[in-house]
Amino acid sequence: MTHHPGVATTGLTPREVVGQPAIRPGRLPQWRRRVAQVLRSDTAAVGVLVVQALAMEWDRLSGPAWIGMDTATFFFPWYGYLGEQLRSGHIPVWNPHTFSGAPFAADPESGWMYLPAMLAFTLFSPDAAARATLLFHFLLAAVSTYALARSLGLNPFGSLLAATVYAHSGFFEGHSVCCYAYADVAAWLPLSLLGAELAIQAATWRPRLLSAGVSGLAFSQILAAWIGQGSYYAVLVLGGFIVCRRMKLKRAVVVGVAVAVWAFALGAAGLLPRLEYNAVSNLPGGYPDAEVSLRATSWNDWGVIGNWDRLLLEPGFEYIGLPVFVLAVAAIPLVLRHGRLLFFAVLGLVVLVLARAEPTPLHALFSLLPGFERIHARSPERALIAFYLAPAILAGFGLTWLTRAASRWRLATLAIGALAIALVSLDLHSAWVAQSQEALAGGGDYAFARADLNAYLAPTPGAQFLMRQAATDAPFRYFGYAGHVFGGPMPYTLRWTDPSIAALQVNNRALLTGLDDIQGYNPVHIAHYDTFITELNGQTENYHHADVFESGFDSPLLDLLNVRYVVLPRTPASDEVLPHYGRSLQLAYQDDAVQIFENPNAMPRAWLVHQAVQGQLNGDGGVDLRNVALLEVAAPALAPPADATSEAVEVSSYAPDRVEFRVLASASALLVASEVAYPAWQAYVDGQPADMYVVDSALRGVAVGPGEHLVEMRFESRALQAGLVLSLAAAVTLIALAILHFALQLRSSDGSGEVRCKTGAVPQL
Repeated sequence: MTHHPGVATTGLTPREVVGQPAIRPGRLPQWRRRVAQVLRSDTAAVGVLVVQALAMEWDRLSGPAWIGMDTATFFFPWYGYLGEQLRSGHIPVWNPHTFSGAPFAADPESGWMYLPAMLAFTLFSPDAAARATLLFHFLLAAVSTYALARSLGLNPFGSLLAATVYAHSGFFEGHSVCCYAYADVAAWLPLSLLGAELAIQAATWRPRLLSAGVSGLAFSQILAAWIGQGSYYAVLVLGGFIVCRRMKLKRAVVVGVAVAVWAFALGAAGLLPRLEYNAVSNLPGGYPDAEVSLRATSWNDWGVIGNWDRLLLEPGFEYIGLPVFVLAVAAIPLVLRHGRLLFFAVLGLVVLVLARAEPTPLHALFSLLPGFERIHARSPERALIAFYLAPAILAGFGLTWLTRAASRWRLATLAIGALAIALVSLDLHSAWVAQSQEALAGGGDYAFARADLNAYLAPTPGAQFLMRQAATDAPFRYFGYAGHVFGGPMPYTLRWTDPSIAALQVNNRALLTGLDDIQGYNPVHIAHYDTFITELNGQTENYHHADVFESGFDSPLLDLLNVRYVVLPRTPASDEVLPHYGRSLQLAYQDDAVQIFENPNAMPRAWLVHQAVQGQLNGDGGVDLRNVALLEVAAPALAPPADATSEAVEVSSYAPDRVEFRVLASASALLVASEVAYPAWQAYVDGQPADMYVVDSALRGVAVGPGEHLVEMRFESRALQAGLVLSLAAAVTLIALAILHFALQLRSSDGSGEVRCKTGAVPQL
């Protein structure tokens, strides 16, 4: 094989090399024809991918929206709140509407710094935004996979097949409905590899740095979509891809470091607050209750995920189909000579082994990586998020080989390529139709539903009553209760399609109505709030939830959370555990679906106490927490009230990131706010910084002297501020670098619009 100066070598035998170190005038027409031919083929291929996405996803782009449990109960409420805040010109740093208040921008799956969600849900209604992001992710996955395959040396037919397989596998189709985080990570993964590959191929620093920036941008979006398990798998794939490239160690290190720096800087505004939150969350560093040790294995225990053939070859959420499987397996012997393509064969096998529930020696080896065991052991099947590039690229290479073998007969090449792509497209789409119909019927891995999303998320009559009360009353909170039991209290998320559950205003609906709920659905909470709810109920619950059980109705801790209203079903279900309580509740509203009761014993949003003790929260009410503050540290100097009847606390201003109280105290006191404590909240008394105390294990407290005071609580996250500066600087730098690069490219043209290529493009099969 002849090597041309400046031409990247792939290890594949090229049929033609697009671009030469210099262009002689006599060869210019031939060079132009070759460039035009490649441009036409790639442009046409992208057009095919667009038409294919519209055709295969048309049922989801038109008619009632497709929704799953996580999208209906988590992503749409959170993304809707994100868009509402951004439209009003605010960064949504704090969420006052669920879990009695929790971080928003710092939440790993809130959508903050995830650009598709931020743009779509700011510009459009939830229904239109859901369709826009759906189409975007399919096109991103398909086009970036096509470009990655082309950069690896596959021809247009093989690259089209790879893109089809990756973007329309059962995994991507299904998770684009049920579980956005999975699909989001998968959509950006090919672009992160593409940028790294182009950086490796680049001969000079400018295109290398720009390509690394593209890879870093893609990975910053992966971090924004799912900073935990999904990002960990993605970084292993990207790092392994760079390391396995046949190149000098120095270049691998340079590319890897450049990508990492870009990813960190571009994603810093989301990454740094999330690291801040992780330290005080219920899942610091991963899942603490992992039941499997990856190191408990013998050297003789090997194998892949159970029922792999059913998972991959029968319609479902992991489907690739028999045609793809045959092409991919047949291509493995052909890629043994090509390092970059061999990587994908190894990747597929490694992921299938790691996705197995029973540990193997490979699991033990990976457990040596920092934090891998805590993240992976609880749900090892999630590793499949990194699997689908393997069969996609291998199958594409198999088709590339077939069409190359028939290259002497142009019609045969066209027929083989078109037939293979059509067959795989039809097979994948048929499997998706079967999978979706089963899911719509409530079966399969996840249940689906179809609904007018705007109507589905609209406030119910009961919610409208509470919203009217909130508009005229002092701040208050509520919670909904319907205690169904199935081997224990059943989460409301499992009954997300039941209209009677939606009427309770559970499952994060408070984010859409602007009401304040003490419950919610989210895998990540503030740890000390979980402690508070556990003491309230007298029992623990699944880490995704913080619900009030029947045992918690009479807890005095419920009043401390400013719970003014309780929403109960009008007609309890036959399997429902009715709440038994001694407290006085007064009927305030009822309709065909719900009864809403008022709790006259609810504490206001803030009050004064003149006694404080150091100790731990005890849910049985050992201390009168209405009059005594329970602190984690030594109490400040307090004094008995000179005239308790003259004291008052008024909420003078309330916003998600800033709360103001006007306080009148007759003696030194502690202002206790029924607001969840978090390190980023800072206190100011009459404009001067003041210490913030954690009261009753979860709430905020500020010491005040006698007299009138203005007490402010401001959300001031240094992590967020530093992240915003870094991300803005990185974005400006990347844009400037891109403008500089393309401006210099234009200047190096021959004056006729044709660029003189100093570095070669990738050889084509």
